[in-house]
This record gives sequence, structure tokens and C-alpha cells, in this order.
Amino acid sequence: MQNIYKIFFKLFLGFFFLGTNLLFSQPNNNSQNDKLDNLPSKNKKFEGVINFVQEFIEDTLSYTYYIKNRIIRFEPQNNCRNCKNKDSYMLFDLDKKTITAIDPIHKMYTNIPTKPYMPNNDKNFQIIKTNNSKKIQGYKCFQWRVRNKAQNTEVSYWVAQDNFIFFEDFLKLWNRSEKHAEYFLKIPETEGYFPMLSEERTTLREQKMTLRVTQINKQQLAPDIFVIPKEFQSYDH
Repeated sequence: MQNIYKIFFKLFLGFFFLGTNLLFSQPNNNSQNDKLDNLPSKNKKFEGVINFVQEFIEDTLSYTYYIKNRIIRFEPQNNCRNCKNKDSYMLFDLDKKTITAIDPIHKMYTNIPTKPYMPNNDKNFQIIKTNNSKKIQGYKCFQWRVRNKAQNTEVSYWVAQDNFIFFEDFLKLWNRSEKHAEYFLKIPETEGYFPMLSEERTTLREQKMTLRVTQINKQQLAPDIFVIPKEFQSYDH
């Protein structure tokens, strides 16, 4: 039985590690959002739900963030055609710096090892701050472009400001090597910003992957969706 669960968790974790590229960036410091009157503050955190899609040439994956009190529930949606274990999800505790993978079907969970974030010292990055703006999901978003010719890649971020204080810490805790995450963390002063649209291309402008927010709602969320049910067993024991 333990071998069966071991196979399950390999598939479950493999899905998340393969299918999650993350996006980010920042607009002009003097700009303001249509939805925000005040500048971001650590004492005023975003709470709500963010839906987004990840578009490849051959497939489209859908995900949802649930955010409350420095804890994020991250889960795939059922319209993901190639996803395994669609009801599984992950909990990120940004204060405790823990990641937990949860399988409701088998009533099991496992703790995912984390490692400290180490800044990338690559000197080939070029950050281009533009004055371009457009409306996305009701927010006035500004464009930043991050380019690395040595990697033949440019990522364009269209970002909104609305006390998204969690996002940079989430990215560092997840500590993934995808270019969307790596490139975002090269940008200074990203606190409080969230990308509504992120586009990865080659330096010759060939499209590689797109991440876009499809819906964002500020709302109070029930605390119990951010805890492991008591009856669930740990795979690690």
C-alpha cells in the first residue's frame, strides 16, 4: 500500500513541478490603479481569489490562488486536459515557510522540502521600464520587460498594484527555476504588484508561453480551506 501512495505522490508532485511557471513585475512608481486609492501597505493585505490560465502552443492549463493571512492555497482546475489528480492542491505558509501537498481523494498529505532562495547573479539581464499601459481585469496595468540575450528569452509583464504583498515571498518560497519566476526576481521593488498578463518570447519575438489572469475577486475566505483536515494522514510517517 505504501508503494501505491509513493507512486501517487510522485505523479502529484510531478504535475505541479512541471506545470507551474509563475509571473510577476512592477509599473512606474508614480502610477495609480483605477481600483486602488492608497499605496501598498504590509498592514493591508490582499484577501481573495485569483484565477489564471497558462497557455502553451499545444495546451492550456488553469489554476486558482486562494489568499488569506499569508497562506495561499494553489490548485489546478478540472479543465486541465492532461492533469493527473485534479482534486489535489498545495498550501503555502509564507510565515512558516512551508509547502504542503494535499490529496483529498486518498485523505493524505506530504510536506515538500524547501530551500533558501539564492539571488541569481547573472549579469546578462536587461530590465526595460516602459510607459505602456492597458486595462486588464479592471486594473490599469503597466509594462515591464526583462530580457536576457544569452538565454534567448524576453518576458513581458503587465502588472497591477493592489496590496499584493504576498507575491514576492510566495515566489521565493516556491523557488522554481522557470524563467517567469527567475526574471521577475531580477526586478527591484516589486512589493505590492501582481502580473495580470505575462508573455514569454524568444528575442526574435517567437511566442513560447503566456500566463493571464482571467478573474480576480477580493472577498473574505473561510479559514478552514487553508488547513489540513484532521482525519488526513501524513505520507511522511
